Amino acid sequence: MEVQTLQSGVQPVRVDGFTHHEALDEEEKFHLFWKFDDEKIEFEAHVQTTGWFGIGLSPNGGMPGSDIAIGWVKDGKAHLTDHYADAQAQPPVDESQDWELVSGYENGTHTVLRFNRKLTTCDEKDRVISGDTMRVIWAWHDQDPDEASGVNGPSYHGSNRGTRATLLLQRIVPEQTISTGTTYTFDLLMNNVAVPGNQDTTYWCQLLKMPELAGKHHVIKAEPIVQAGNEGTVHHLLIYTCKKNPDMTIMPEGHPGHQCYTPNMPSDWWECYQGSIMFAWAIGSGAIVFPEHVGYPIGDEDDSGYVLMEMHYDNPLLASGIRDSSGMRLTYTPELRDNDMGILEVGVLVNKFHVIPPHVQEFKSAGYCSSRCMDAFLEEHGQPIHIIGANLHSHLLGVKLNARLFRDGVETDIARDDNYDFNLQYQRILKEELTIYPGGLGTPQEMCETFFMYYPKFNLSRCDSKPNTAHTVGVAGVQNFTLCV
Repeated sequence: MEVQTLQSGVQPVRVDGFTHHEALDEEEKFHLFWKFDDEKIEFEAHVQTTGWFGIGLSPNGGMPGSDIAIGWVKDGKAHLTDHYADAQAQPPVDESQDWELVSGYENGTHTVLRFNRKLTTCDEKDRVISGDTMRVIWAWHDQDPDEASGVNGPSYHGSNRGTRATLLLQRIVPEQTISTGTTYTFDLLMNNVAVPGNQDTTYWCQLLKMPELAGKHHVIKAEPIVQAGNEGTVHHLLIYTCKKNPDMTIMPEGHPGHQCYTPNMPSDWWECYQGSIMFAWAIGSGAIVFPEHVGYPIGDEDDSGYVLMEMHYDNPLLASGIRDSSGMRLTYTPELRDNDMGILEVGVLVNKFHVIPPHVQEFKSAGYCSSRCMDAFLEEHGQPIHIIGANLHSHLLGVKLNARLFRDGVETDIARDDNYDFNLQYQRILKEELTIYPGGLGTPQEMCETFFMYYPKFNLSRCDSKPNTAHTVGVAGVQNFTLCV
């Protein structure tokens, strides 16, 4: 095993054997590495302190209800104790010690501890570690405690604390899958868009030219490029492939584009929505590396050479003066993989009739991909499709998301998150690929959309439904109405 030596001001790059890594704080003083299997998760924390540090699993980002491990190294001996928090105070020691210390050491600047825990324990004071979004809380202090709790226990951490939402059990495709062979990169970027300061939500569109290629290539990685300072404004984006049109409206170089779905947007840009979804990205998600047997096709005979990028800007404070040139970087290769990948949108069609009644504690919203729609395309395709990943997508009101498959009267979860976080919308790689035969796809419940990564690519890019308008207004007690569109 190789561990990078920690020195003051030096960030740990990797710890061999661990598959995941995040800096929990903005100053990157608390680094967490981890790996997991079907039964256990193992962490290694590198914290810039020579005192104690704590890490916990919280139900909502606060201390009460949290499952916490506190550790330190004193006189060359590593310590770790299991705690639970029932209040905003020093957490008492748990009677059942389920966090297990593996090893630990301290140098002149950092404390490093390796420890593990079963994903599910029999202790009611422990939190189950699942595929849901987890709120990880952290803290540290520069002095070691004399005891695990009480007056001689860990001193108050002060401002050295915080919370971070993450997917601890996220399955990722390692970067090594693209480390060999011939690859190129290409950036698709907005052009200094002036984000409107008079509306909280803006959808902005730009027609972009793809690289000129002599033949078919496969995109094998897509990573976001978010302009520094705009992390809270750039919420999500979609990239659509445009159909061939010799008369496509091409804007002059330097033109910022147009607000989507408005009369100002060139009418022929609307045709791009009839093409395929090339990529979907949302806030909180990082680079997407595709499995070795799939790639998104570009440069083939059906490729027009243009894509439409639709960016969702979130500006709830109605701030003025925001300029943005964010987008996506594509890594592509001429060395074709076995299968063409596609993106399939399933859920509630984005429209003004998708509403939530006022003053309700919770409300379930469901969108369906009807078998009447799916079967026709699958039969034309001549073979089933295989789902390899899913991006559960909602906005601020979404709290639980679930994409399901209905087949022969049996419901199967494709992806779900019972602790959804608007600011963390990862592409989730499935543990096992799911094959879709004629007979219907999934139901995204309590949400807006799911974007499925699948192969082999076919001609369907959206399979949405929309609420029944009469039922929607009926919930509000309206019986007679005139629909204006």
